[in-house]
Amino acid sequence: MKNLVRAIAAASALMLVPAAGNATAFTLSGLMDPFQALTNSANSGNGSGQISGTYDDVTNLLSYNISWANLSGTVTNMHFHFPPPGSSGGVSLGIPGPWASPEIGTNIALDGAQETDLLAGNWYVNIHTAQFGGGEIRGQVTAEAVPVPATLGLLGLSIAGLGVIARRRKSA
Repeated sequence: MKNLVRAIAAASALMLVPAAGNATAFTLSGLMDPFQALTNSANSGNGSGQISGTYDDVTNLLSYNISWANLSGTVTNMHFHFPPPGSSGGVSLGIPGPWASPEIGTNIALDGAQETDLLAGNWYVNIHTAQFGGGEIRGQVTAEAVPVPATLGLLGLSIAGLGVIARRRKSA
């Protein structure tokens, strides 16, 4: 019986280690406003927006959906920038126009440096208008790993198996 418990515990521990070649999917999210746009020093305007999306670390493909409302005028440019939160930095990835809300991009390949910066939380989206040439609204992009359902399901079954064994030992 002890060997069975040890085997189930060992199998459970192995399931927590990702297998080589398995993709980790990430969900992307962020809210945009004038207060984050360091180039909008007056924090003026009623603009707001959000980003959602996904990233796959094996295929290196990014997909996004960026929406916004109440800007001072037409969007004149839009990009993903690299710096840590609260800093301004250079463009990491341009978003081709013409721009309309929602702006959707799919299957965009990132290089290794872009991936590292994105997953570290060092990307923000900046939306430019004529009135705010440096950016009217901006929002930091957060990437969160999505648990692999099969791994979590197998882990749950292993834990349930340990519970059944424990109950059998008590009743015996």
